[in-house]
Amino acid sequence: MKTKLPILKIDPDFQSLIPPLSQEAYEELELNIVCNGCREPIKVWGDYIIDGHNRYKICHEYDIAFTTEEVELKSKDDVISWICINLIENRDLPENYRRYLIGKQYYCEKVVGAMNEAGANQYSIPVNRKQHSGKTATKIGKDYHVSPSTVNKYLQYVKALDRLKPDFPDLVEGILFENIKISQDNLIYLSKKPKSFISMVVDNISDSKRISVADIIYPTKPQEAAPLPQVTKSTVKDMPVYDPDAYVSSLTLTIPSWISSIKRTAANSDIKTLSVKARCDLVKVLNDLISISTTIKNILEEN
Repeated sequence: MKTKLPILKIDPDFQSLIPPLSQEAYEELELNIVCNGCREPIKVWGDYIIDGHNRYKICHEYDIAFTTEEVELKSKDDVISWICINLIENRDLPENYRRYLIGKQYYCEKVVGAMNEAGANQYSIPVNRKQHSGKTATKIGKDYHVSPSTVNKYLQYVKALDRLKPDFPDLVEGILFENIKISQDNLIYLSKKPKSFISMVVDNISDSKRISVADIIYPTKPQEAAPLPQVTKSTVKDMPVYDPDAYVSSLTLTIPSWISSIKRTAANSDIKTLSVKARCDLVKVLNDLISISTTIKNILEEN
């Protein structure tokens, strides 16, 4: 006779935080539960699983009884924060994954803290989250032995990865598990680009599994295979010499003319008389220039 097992709910936002088990680890867990039963309770928030998704799946597949343990939490943000803390404390995670969880915990705790101070809840009007950010970053920084500014950097890391996750889940997983290398500045810059642009960068990831500043600034579409033309045999003397400095040398020669144009504009324009559109257009391109210049400068200094 089949056991009547509890039916629990799975929230994608909760489940997506939990790193997937390798095939080997899943099979080991499966064998253990089949042979010994499910000894550890599945932790729940109401009807939602917050720890034990794999155990729940295995128990239902093999009709094995399990128990649940209710975790008293007030809101969904509290739950996400709890999951992050639980994973950081109990799992051996890659450093990138750990950073992501700290950033996610920080985001949720500053939301909850701001709501508590305002006497609001997750369904009421928006509250000022910035006013609670400083003390939350300080608290979390002490918990994980990092500075508040580092906690804030982790939040920007989270936002960049979450922007990419819906359309590029494999890229995000590769970054979190450190199979794909990319600096945080490059990641943030890439995450703000159009989907078509990001696709070109992803398609061109080399065997080194590293996304460099050159990959982001000069993404190229993979060329379709075309019939090979008949060519005459060439010698080494005829072949072009590859110059690794070509792009950088060209940029180095070009930038002084930009600087000259900016200085000339600043000297000859009456800023006060500019139209709103002209101001906004210039601010936008200057911000883009500052962003990409900072990115390139950081990469050069890192290497």
